[in-house]
Amino acid sequence: MSPLLLLASITLLLLLGAVLGPRLLRAAAPVLMRVPRLAVALLMMGLGAWLLTAAALSLVLAWTLSGPRLLPGAYGEVCQRCLAASSPFAPGHTVETALPVIVPIVLPALGAALMLALGVRRALRARLAARSVSEEITNTARSTRLLGHDTWVVTDPRPLAFSLPRGNGGIVISDGLRHVLTDAELTAVLTHEQAHLQQRHHLIMSALRAVTEPLRWIPLAGAVADAVPHYLEIAADQCAQDHSGTPNLASALLKIGAPVSPDSFAAHSPALSPILHAGGPDRIRQLVAPARAEMAMLPLAALLVLTIALAIVTLAVHGPYVQVMLLGCTLPL
Repeated sequence: MSPLLLLASITLLLLLGAVLGPRLLRAAAPVLMRVPRLAVALLMMGLGAWLLTAAALSLVLAWTLSGPRLLPGAYGEVCQRCLAASSPFAPGHTVETALPVIVPIVLPALGAALMLALGVRRALRARLAARSVSEEITNTARSTRLLGHDTWVVTDPRPLAFSLPRGNGGIVISDGLRHVLTDAELTAVLTHEQAHLQQRHHLIMSALRAVTEPLRWIPLAGAVADAVPHYLEIAADQCAQDHSGTPNLASALLKIGAPVSPDSFAAHSPALSPILHAGGPDRIRQLVAPARAEMAMLPLAALLVLTIALAIVTLAVHGPYVQVMLLGCTLPL
């Protein structure tokens, strides 16, 4: 395969993933909702493979172009030898340009560093927000052991239930919720919230937001960012369903999902990002009458093929660079 054909193929694959991926994701939902934890892993790996493939596009460009060296003397010579050793193309295939070859090699690293810096900044802000929400709640709430779960109870007539990250409050419910739910329904809700804590859903959400927040303009990133929270809720629903039964959980979700005034605690909380809610009625259909999965098998297969193709490109392009660096590029001159 020629360098230009490889560049065109990777570009086409990225476009298919960015535009077609969200449609396949929606079409495969009836199957993915049956295995929500596996679905979350698949979506996050697929997005990661897409981002690494985007970086691979720049690395293939470095194999295709030749230009002035920015690194002086022996360092520039070593860089050139490493680049030639990693390239799968025969010598003489490059196109002479005024662009230094080091530029397309460094671009993915700079992009990754920028995303990491932004992600760390968002993670710190989310942690501060979680601490702020926790302090707001614990200063006025009552700590109690309720139906086998450590719980904070806030004085509020509305039926509220949510969880904060482990170590920043945990399970929170309102007096109003205790009044409208039976013990069996309340057990289902508490089990749902406990599943969020045990399965580290807040940590998953923090990592997801750190990656997708600056990339929402990419359709695939936006679709994954919107889908993962829904699948995390379904995963918690499954735990509650197994423990308390479908009728109790569905009834509880319906009551929690009842309309509340816009000045509810959750609505004016200083930071919603660390909160995972137990409501509401939009998930009841999945509990009592799951969508048929037969028609979703083909889109799921296409989604898997697309993810595998992205992973293959990632390994095929990044692998030679990593191998060459491990064999010699990191050795002192």
